[in-house]
Amino acid sequence: MDKNWLAKANVGIVIPTYQAGAGFKNLLSELAEQTFQPQYRLVMDSESTDDTVQFAKQAGWLTHIVAKADFSHGRTRQQALTILQEQSDLDFIIYMTQDVRIPNKDSLEKLLLAFVDHEVAGAYGRQLPHKDASIYAAVDREFNYPAESFVKSMSDVKKLGIKTAFCSNSFAAYRVTDLVDHGGFSSVDICEDVDLAGRFLLQGKKIAYVAEAEVHHSHEPNLTSQWRRYRDMGRFYKEHFWIKENFGTATSEGIKLVCYQLKRVGKEKGIVGILKILTLDSVKFIAHKFM
Repeated sequence: MDKNWLAKANVGIVIPTYQAGAGFKNLLSELAEQTFQPQYRLVMDSESTDDTVQFAKQAGWLTHIVAKADFSHGRTRQQALTILQEQSDLDFIIYMTQDVRIPNKDSLEKLLLAFVDHEVAGAYGRQLPHKDASIYAAVDREFNYPAESFVKSMSDVKKLGIKTAFCSNSFAAYRVTDLVDHGGFSSVDICEDVDLAGRFLLQGKKIAYVAEAEVHHSHEPNLTSQWRRYRDMGRFYKEHFWIKENFGTATSEGIKLVCYQLKRVGKEKGIVGILKILTLDSVKFIAHKFM
């Protein structure tokens, strides 16, 4: 796929928002400087009371208000696709989150170029920790988003296990024909990207990880947020048992992550850091397995 081909593609970009704050204006400015500009830009806002919607409108984005009670990570993204398809027959759609920063001006272009392979149904970019992130926020990003690109298919399950279906809608793109043909996003509140990627893979499609397409995205972990997130993830995997049946569990990958964390954090923070990361991991494990 060359740039001339990409210039002819119809591309939409979607950002779900809620109380995005002043940093959102910076993200919109960075997106306006990208070497590739999506023709259709949509913010799906959940009744923000700050300047989120105003920032989006000032930047030329279409905005749609979603009632907070009706928001769902999966359903709202699917609704966004429907709205943009009313504007044009899209070839690709990009999804981002409001807390991402995208300083490299060619990240959108590099992400979309993964679709030169017509079997690639979805692609996600590399997430680097924010520049002011602590080591505790950085280690997961470092482990899950390596420096080398690769393409995943069902033939990789034996090697990658559950990580074969790993994706992230903080910075991901999808071929719209594949989205439509395979049912789009499910109405789930978490792991909508894994659910979609898993279904793509089972139908013989591929998922591309594009390390050259970089964004900055990380969260400072705390016990409350870890408990809630991994409790919800645990419920998701229990309700979607087909993922475990086809891709296995996260046990072996989790062990690899903990080993990486202990080595990385221990080197920088010593025994205090090791105790902190073990506490955070214990909360994640208990919430995921038993709640």
